Amino acid sequence: MSPGRLPNFTSLTVGFLVSTSPIMATAASPAPRPLAEAAQISLKSLPKNQGIIVTAETEGDQPTVTSLAGTSPPKNVPPEKILFEIGSITKVFTGLLLAQAVAEGKTTLDTSLKRVFGIKQEFADPRVGEITLKQLATHTSGLPRLPANLDVGADPNNPYAHFDRTQLCDALKAAKLPSDGPFPIDYSNFGVGLLGEVLACLYEKTWADLIAEKITGPLGMKDTVTLPDKSQRKRLAPPYDNDKKAQSWNLNALAGAGALRSTTADLTRFGRALLHPDKTPFPQAIKLLLQPHTPSGEIGLGIFLGKIDGQPIYEHSGGTGGYRSLFRLHPDSNQLQIVLINNTAIDAMEVVNATRPQIARKTDSTKVLTEQELDAFTGIYQDGPAAFTIIRHNDHLKARLSGQTFLKIHPHETTDRFFYKAVPAELQFTRDPATQKITTLTLFQNGREMPFKKSEDPIPTIKFRTDKELAPYTGTYTLLIGGEFQIQVLHNTLLAKLTGQTFLPVFETKDDWFDYDIIKASLQFERDAEGKITALYLHQNGLVQRAVKKP
Repeated sequence: MSPGRLPNFTSLTVGFLVSTSPIMATAASPAPRPLAEAAQISLKSLPKNQGIIVTAETEGDQPTVTSLAGTSPPKNVPPEKILFEIGSITKVFTGLLLAQAVAEGKTTLDTSLKRVFGIKQEFADPRVGEITLKQLATHTSGLPRLPANLDVGADPNNPYAHFDRTQLCDALKAAKLPSDGPFPIDYSNFGVGLLGEVLACLYEKTWADLIAEKITGPLGMKDTVTLPDKSQRKRLAPPYDNDKKAQSWNLNALAGAGALRSTTADLTRFGRALLHPDKTPFPQAIKLLLQPHTPSGEIGLGIFLGKIDGQPIYEHSGGTGGYRSLFRLHPDSNQLQIVLINNTAIDAMEVVNATRPQIARKTDSTKVLTEQELDAFTGIYQDGPAAFTIIRHNDHLKARLSGQTFLKIHPHETTDRFFYKAVPAELQFTRDPATQKITTLTLFQNGREMPFKKSEDPIPTIKFRTDKELAPYTGTYTLLIGGEFQIQVLHNTLLAKLTGQTFLPVFETKDDWFDYDIIKASLQFERDAEGKITALYLHQNGLVQRAVKKP
């Protein structure tokens, strides 16, 4: 890779699918422990005096309970008035803008990009021109997670600020698809950011002006903005990346994917509007927003739909370089849960999880399976962008959810069922009645049942090593164009972190070569004549960048 290009995985948090827990973070509905109390527990994971947690929780017609955990908030500011970057929660607002445009007859969900842009936009692949607005809002467009040219001229501490409409159009022109859409859900900041610009073009206004005119203005959300004014800046919680100060992010042409700042007071207003659409100026649009728009029923227009304890939820999480957030609604109980954090050290989902303490099983069953019996369960199991990888390691199985570590699973008394000891969760496998081959895997955790379908993808070969064996790789590696990789070890897993991002696990597939699993990228480590590790190479998009290890 030539100098002047940054690694292309500066990204917003992936909806609710990314967490800091060892397995998919799924939180509970109304719980025995208040959200405010859960925040105090989670606060222990934050470095001292570097970050706060503000939560808001309400149920039915009861007053909203707002709490602050931490000792370093902006001075003399009520918790509900503290501003945070809310990252990908912004996508819900962009989805609602689309729903309003449809309700107003301005466009349709099936309108294509080619029809919107006309001859003004070229497409190297005609199939990209056929992408619909619904596909952009539901992450089914087939567009990649990020534009291929996002890294050109980017600041690793503020990776979206430079990316303007011209660059967005260039990325769209160059994009290619493997087939006709729609595709399985695959989270795309590119897609939703593009949707925001499409809507701006339709109305001949900026995306930010549309948000103010059509959503935040009518709902009285005065503190939900892209660029805070002088008064709001004084109330903005400063960003932290673990124990270091971070930089706020500004989004330009991809604003629709994650540009907003907000408060728990404003997000409570927004949540109540979604829970009671008939009390708002745009009930038809809100109802369209919250309808399932994919065959699986797991996503509306920019908002995820799910169930906990059999009851429906609407939710989205968010994350930028120094913030984490969660917005969740329980329509049947009229409950609202909001978590805002100004530090990347913990995920907002972790706070909600703490409302429902559970104890993982520690006792083995009497069931023993042969290696041949265990091999029947191995494979890749998909659910949209998330995937379970099941591997046999000697006499037991290991399971990995996308972006997380491998954990041992243990045979349960129930046929084709396994449990974790590390976390309170179980996996149930299902067989085809005719062939007796495993076809699906279902994750049971915190009241949720999440099915994953077995795919034909090959099982990766993983070299499992101990913390001691991985220790030589740890350290800080400096890229020639700026930015750093931090490499750490935790629980026999190597973790890599690029400036402004979170730690992600990487897995050794051949000597000194480690692959990411949620992005198509690899790290190759370089050794000197004495066998000492001196540098790493990032392999991504056919390009290579070298980072030198600090002494």
